[in-house]
Amino acid sequence: MRERFGKLPQALQKQVLFRSGASALFWLLFIMILISFRDIYLILPCLLLAGYLTCSSVWLFFQSVTGNYMHLQGECIRMETVGIRKRVRSVHLALEQGMVKIPVRQRIRRLSEGDTVSIYVAEKTPVYERDGIYIISSYYAIEIRR
Repeated sequence: MRERFGKLPQALQKQVLFRSGASALFWLLFIMILISFRDIYLILPCLLLAGYLTCSSVWLFFQSVTGNYMHLQGECIRMETVGIRKRVRSVHLALEQGMVKIPVRQRIRRLSEGDTVSIYVAEKTPVYERDGIYIISSYYAIEIRR
Protein backbone atom coordinates (compact mmCIF):
# COMPACT_ATOMS: atom_id res chain seq x y z
CA MET A 1 0.00 0.00 0.00
CA ARG A 2 2.83 2.37 0.79
CA GLU A 3 4.33 2.11 -2.69
CA ARG A 4 0.89 2.66 -4.23
CA PHE A 5 0.46 5.75 -2.12
CA GLY A 6 3.90 6.95 -3.18
CA LYS A 7 2.90 6.69 -6.85
CA LEU A 8 -0.04 9.05 -6.42
CA PRO A 9 0.30 12.68 -7.52
CA GLN A 10 1.50 15.10 -4.85
CA ALA A 11 -1.83 16.94 -4.61
CA LEU A 12 -3.81 13.74 -4.01
CA GLN A 13 -1.31 12.56 -1.41
CA LYS A 14 -1.64 15.86 0.40
CA GLN A 15 -5.45 15.67 0.35
CA VAL A 16 -5.51 12.09 1.69
CA LEU A 17 -3.06 12.97 4.46
CA PHE A 18 -5.02 16.09 5.38
CA ARG A 19 -8.31 14.18 5.66
CA SER A 20 -6.80 11.31 7.62
CA GLY A 21 -5.00 13.73 9.96
CA ALA A 22 -8.22 15.62 10.60
CA SER A 23 -10.03 12.35 11.30
CA ALA A 24 -7.32 11.30 13.77
CA LEU A 25 -7.62 14.66 15.50
CA PHE A 26 -11.38 14.28 15.90
CA TRP A 27 -11.03 10.69 17.11
CA LEU A 28 -8.61 11.95 19.75
CA LEU A 29 -10.99 14.75 20.69
CA PHE A 30 -13.85 12.23 20.91
CA ILE A 31 -11.86 10.03 23.32
CA MET A 32 -10.80 13.01 25.45
CA ILE A 33 -14.38 14.28 25.77
CA LEU A 34 -15.66 10.78 26.45
CA ILE A 35 -13.20 10.32 29.31
CA SER A 36 -13.50 13.83 30.72
CA PHE A 37 -17.13 14.89 30.42
CA ARG A 38 -19.21 11.87 29.31
CA ASP A 39 -21.74 14.24 27.78
CA ILE A 40 -23.62 12.94 24.72
CA TYR A 41 -24.12 16.45 23.31
CA LEU A 42 -20.36 16.99 23.19
CA ILE A 43 -19.47 13.46 22.12
CA LEU A 44 -21.92 13.06 19.24
CA PRO A 45 -20.61 15.85 16.94
CA CYS A 46 -17.02 14.66 17.41
CA LEU A 47 -18.01 11.07 16.72
CA LEU A 48 -19.97 11.97 13.58
CA LEU A 49 -17.24 14.22 12.21
CA ALA A 50 -14.51 11.68 12.98
CA GLY A 51 -16.49 8.93 11.28
CA TYR A 52 -17.21 11.09 8.22
CA LEU A 53 -13.58 12.17 7.82
CA THR A 54 -12.33 8.60 8.26
CA CYS A 55 -14.71 7.29 5.59
CA SER A 56 -13.85 10.22 3.33
CA SER A 57 -10.10 9.69 3.59
CA VAL A 58 -10.36 5.92 3.04
CA TRP A 59 -12.70 6.44 0.06
CA LEU A 60 -10.41 9.05 -1.51
CA PHE A 61 -7.38 6.81 -0.99
CA PHE A 62 -8.99 3.83 -2.72
CA GLN A 63 -10.40 5.97 -5.54
CA SER A 64 -6.93 7.39 -6.11
CA VAL A 65 -5.09 4.07 -5.90
CA THR A 66 -7.47 2.35 -8.33
CA GLY A 67 -7.11 5.24 -10.78
CA ASN A 68 -10.74 6.38 -10.74
CA TYR A 69 -9.82 9.99 -11.32
CA MET A 70 -9.00 12.24 -14.24
CA HIS A 71 -6.17 14.72 -14.40
CA LEU A 72 -7.04 17.98 -16.14
CA GLN A 73 -4.24 20.43 -16.76
CA GLY A 74 -4.58 23.80 -18.38
CA GLU A 75 -3.57 27.41 -18.37
CA CYS A 76 -5.40 29.87 -16.13
CA ILE A 77 -6.85 32.53 -18.38
CA ARG A 78 -9.24 34.25 -15.99
CA MET A 79 -10.08 34.37 -12.29
CA GLU A 80 -13.28 35.57 -10.65
CA THR A 81 -12.73 37.18 -7.26
CA VAL A 82 -15.14 38.20 -4.54
CA GLY A 83 -14.98 40.62 -1.65
CA ILE A 84 -12.53 43.20 -0.49
CA ARG A 85 -9.79 40.65 0.18
CA LYS A 86 -10.01 39.44 -3.43
CA ARG A 87 -10.57 35.77 -2.58
CA VAL A 88 -10.67 33.60 -5.72
CA ARG A 89 -14.20 32.34 -6.37
CA SER A 90 -13.63 30.48 -9.64
CA VAL A 91 -10.90 29.78 -12.16
CA HIS A 92 -11.26 29.61 -15.94
CA LEU A 93 -8.87 27.19 -17.63
CA ALA A 94 -7.98 26.74 -21.28
CA LEU A 95 -7.77 23.02 -22.04
CA GLU A 96 -7.45 21.15 -25.31
CA GLN A 97 -11.17 20.32 -25.14
CA GLY A 98 -12.20 23.94 -24.55
CA MET A 99 -12.77 26.39 -21.71
CA VAL A 100 -13.46 24.98 -18.25
CA LYS A 101 -14.76 26.91 -15.22
CA ILE A 102 -14.03 25.49 -11.80
CA PRO A 103 -15.42 26.98 -8.58
CA VAL A 104 -12.72 27.08 -5.92
CA ARG A 105 -13.52 25.70 -2.44
CA GLN A 106 -10.31 26.61 -0.67
CA ARG A 107 -8.11 29.64 -0.38
CA ILE A 108 -5.67 29.87 -3.26
CA ARG A 109 -2.64 32.09 -2.91
CA ARG A 110 -0.37 33.41 -5.60
CA LEU A 111 -2.48 32.41 -8.57
CA SER A 112 -2.16 34.63 -11.59
CA GLU A 113 -3.19 34.45 -15.19
CA GLY A 114 -0.87 32.29 -17.25
CA ASP A 115 -0.12 29.80 -14.46
CA THR A 116 -0.57 26.09 -15.10
CA VAL A 117 -3.35 24.57 -13.00
CA SER A 118 -3.78 20.83 -12.47
CA ILE A 119 -7.11 19.53 -11.24
CA TYR A 120 -7.93 15.98 -10.19
CA VAL A 121 -11.62 15.09 -10.59
CA ALA A 122 -13.64 11.90 -10.25
CA GLU A 123 -14.44 10.06 -13.45
CA LYS A 124 -18.15 10.36 -12.77
CA THR A 125 -18.13 14.07 -12.04
CA PRO A 126 -20.95 15.76 -13.95
CA VAL A 127 -19.89 18.40 -16.43
CA TYR A 128 -22.34 21.11 -17.45
CA GLU A 129 -22.13 23.51 -20.35
CA ARG A 130 -23.16 27.15 -20.24
CA ASP A 131 -22.42 29.64 -23.00
CA GLY A 132 -19.71 27.43 -24.51
CA ILE A 133 -17.88 26.99 -21.20
CA TYR A 134 -17.80 23.64 -19.39
CA ILE A 135 -18.48 23.85 -15.66
CA ILE A 136 -17.06 21.27 -13.25
CA SER A 137 -18.56 21.68 -9.80
CA SER A 138 -16.36 19.39 -7.68
CA TYR A 139 -12.81 18.10 -7.59
CA TYR A 140 -10.51 16.05 -5.38
CA ALA A 141 -7.46 18.29 -5.40
CA ILE A 142 -6.04 21.31 -7.16
CA GLU A 143 -2.39 22.10 -7.81
CA ILE A 144 -0.86 25.33 -9.16
CA ARG A 145 2.42 25.46 -11.04
CA ARG A 146 4.15 28.61 -12.21
